[in-house]
Amino acid sequence: RAQEEQKAAASASAAAASHGSPIFTYSELGMDDSPGDFQTFMDPPASG
Repeated sequence: RAQEEQKAAASASAAAASHGSPIFTYSELGMDDSPGDFQTFMDPPASG
């Protein structure tokens, strides 16, 4: 399962970088119920 999540994260990062639309990654990472955590995951420098 860990590998599956890592693969999804990598795919989401690459796709988000090219699409500039993180919305689709919500379901990709299964974090559709945690938009706050997702934003932190997507833009760590923005919060740090």
